[in-house]
Amino acid sequence: MNVTDFLRSNEHKSAEGFSAMAQYYRDNWQWLQYSYAIAIRVRRRMQEVGITQKQIAEGIGCSQQHVSILLNGKVNMTLETIAKLEKALDFDLIGSGLLGLSSPFEENPTKCYLNDPGGDMPVSEIKTSSLVAGYRPRKKKGPKKQ
Repeated sequence: MNVTDFLRSNEHKSAEGFSAMAQYYRDNWQWLQYSYAIAIRVRRRMQEVGITQKQIAEGIGCSQQHVSILLNGKVNMTLETIAKLEKALDFDLIGSGLLGLSSPFEENPTKCYLNDPGGDMPVSEIKTSSLVAGYRPRKKKGPKKQ
């Protein structure tokens, strides 16, 4: 019996067999890489601060079992889940470090606009044309003429 015959004779026959799992990893390899990387960073951070899966679960509002699944690195996490993990761990996984930004609402609510008008101008006085480069207001249309 050669190796190929041996492998075929021991192949898992269900739909969840080796070939199905191989196809799954082949189809999803890109996001799985990110998921594994995030899971590794979360586990390292947990060790640094001495936090348990149960404590993270309480911090992000889910069960400990769900946190365990997330930490396997085989779940396509939403940005919302990643942001909750960042907050629970007080740690930057991909957020502001990725963008080079801090939270715009902590210092000044006007910082959330594309082009900061500068200064401490009250939000009510800010005009859209001063915030977005190339913005031109539309002309208001009058009543239709018949």
